Amino acid sequence: MQAIRFPQVDFSSQLVSDLIELERVRLDFRTEALDDPFILELRRLFQGLTSMMSARIEGNRTTVSDVVAEARRAKITGDQAVDAVREILQLEEATEYIERLAAQGRLELSHVLVRDLHRMSVNGLEREGDPHPGSYRQGSVAIAGATHLPPGPNSVQPDMDQLLEFANREVQPQYQLLQVALVHHRFVWIHPFTNGNGRVSRLLTYAMLIKRGYTSRSTARPLNPTAVFGADRQAYYHHLAQADSLSDDSALAWCGYVIRGLRDDLASVTHLADRSYVVDQVFAEALNTAIAHGTLAQSDGDVLYEVARRGTSKAGELSEVIPGTLSSRSQKLGRLVKSGFLQKVGKPQKYAISLWQNDLTIHVVQRLDELGMLPSILRD
Repeated sequence: MQAIRFPQVDFSSQLVSDLIELERVRLDFRTEALDDPFILELRRLFQGLTSMMSARIEGNRTTVSDVVAEARRAKITGDQAVDAVREILQLEEATEYIERLAAQGRLELSHVLVRDLHRMSVNGLEREGDPHPGSYRQGSVAIAGATHLPPGPNSVQPDMDQLLEFANREVQPQYQLLQVALVHHRFVWIHPFTNGNGRVSRLLTYAMLIKRGYTSRSTARPLNPTAVFGADRQAYYHHLAQADSLSDDSALAWCGYVIRGLRDDLASVTHLADRSYVVDQVFAEALNTAIAHGTLAQSDGDVLYEVARRGTSKAGELSEVIPGTLSSRSQKLGRLVKSGFLQKVGKPQKYAISLWQNDLTIHVVQRLDELGMLPSILRD
């Protein structure tokens, strides 16, 4: 395989301006120290949507309402979710695995990580599975709709050795996002697995962004390349194909595409870092829509808004929105927990909002879309 190298960059170019802007984001993430259950729950919602985006890039057309309903059914019955929803849930699991390793200081860009991400992503799937989860391919493959023919099976291990050596190379900060972009393309170019390469490449790219400090576990909206690639599926595939020649010009164009997309994605990251904006412009509006549609009673909406505004609440702090005895208040809160709108957190026990996989999820997602914060690939 041709060695991976950095293309020559014109320091008066737009690419450099975009890199400088993204460097400011990295500095902001490094200074964050947030432990707000509401913001962390919003982050969990976005990670679920990101998993949906990654699956949709591969042709999975499952809707948000499908995921909510099927995940709930599977939880109640103890059965497995249907194949298309299981693909999304497994991508969520893989993303959480990356974040857990990062939190423990054990996130290493290695063959073990790559194979684990593949196994978690494809294991047991029918439409988008792989007969050998977690194993590099032993045969030749072709990429549907592409002229590039991936290297033969004997080249996969040495090519991945070279890729991971480059991914782990210590480089100056101004080169780190170029490094991330180049690793993403070259991984797809190698196509180390029989199936699931696109999903694993996006997970690996996310792991690299965490490793390089470009996203944080405590931000409401993680800077995630899947949002970039999901903004225009055909543009993503077009730019990948253009880079397959491995020339400096094509590598530079690919890097420009990825980094420009990350820059454009900054607007929603910035807005969602403002807690009052999220509560009043996103959550409260979603509550109003749910109430108007009969999904939620007004009295329940008042409770949920108050909990969101506070971040967490003890039962005793909600007497104004839940009048009556402590017993009746606890019963109402228990019903909202059972319905999936609230969750219990911490010791002593408090209540916090739950946003993912409940009847409010679709209204929150629709509001985010109205505000231009979701890629077009998520529109049903």
